Amino acid sequence: FPPEMGVTWTRPEGGLFLWVTVPEHINTAELFFEAIRHKVAFVPGEPFYANGGPPETLRFSYSLPTPDQLDDGASRVAAAMAAYRATLGQAVA
Repeated sequence: FPPEMGVTWTRPEGGLFLWVTVPEHINTAELFFEAIRHKVAFVPGEPFYANGGPPETLRFSYSLPTPDQLDDGASRVAAAMAAYRATLGQAVA
């Protein structure tokens, strides 16, 4: 993800998923449908919190894809974010 997109992520020490946080104005449950249009998927993070969590989180699986597929997936999610932001009337980074 380009730094200007405001995306951060964890550096996992194990497990199967990378936790990603996007800017606050992006609801990943809504972004999910835009991502599908870009032929990529992720799991919105909010349901993984006991009492509901921030809607700007997501889980990105890294257990099966190759490094090249992960790069492509991240690029597709970034493109989906840009398209989603455009629907919100916000400048696209």
